[in-house]
Amino acid sequence: MQVMGDRHSVIEQIMPKLGFTDHLIKADVDPVLKGELRERGVRVMNLGDRKIWARAPSCSACRFLTGSDAMVLSAWPLSKDEIVYRLLVPSMAYLKELLSELNRLNMKPRVLRSTEPRANTENGLTPRQLQALMLAYKKGFFNVERKSTLTDLANAMGIKPPSAEELLRRALQKVVGDYLRGLEKGDKQVEKRVNPNLLG
Repeated sequence: MQVMGDRHSVIEQIMPKLGFTDHLIKADVDPVLKGELRERGVRVMNLGDRKIWARAPSCSACRFLTGSDAMVLSAWPLSKDEIVYRLLVPSMAYLKELLSELNRLNMKPRVLRSTEPRANTENGLTPRQLQALMLAYKKGFFNVERKSTLTDLANAMGIKPPSAEELLRRALQKVVGDYLRGLEKGDKQVEKRVNPNLLG
């Protein structure tokens, strides 16, 4: 949001989407600034408490990342010229490819921290199952009106559709099973907290 210029403003959160990026900004926004923003294609809405929501065309980094197979979990500015992105990537090999491409585009990426995801499932998702789930989610496979097919996912993963289907089915079985076990554990904890005298 360089258009904010010398006005005192703080970008608190950045939410990249495909083709545009939402920004949560703390600033005093007068009608003149709103006009300047709108002239540059930025949609602005007052949220109260000196906060505005602004939707603008994505910068090159946001555009690149939202078009990749990485999932942008959150983002926030580190300085005027630097943004920290918290990403979920299908594999460490994919992260290396992503960094290489960002370097090629002269974006000078740095990894501040890298951790392997800890699955909450009893058996845990394999890296390939996690990749299949991420791609399916990112490409809109689970949407009510599907944005991609099983063949699209298989092609993206370099495998045949039956293999992609098997990966997804096994991954979903683990995730759904874990979720349902979590519900059961939650019910048991509620039962323990209930006073037995109230049960009659």
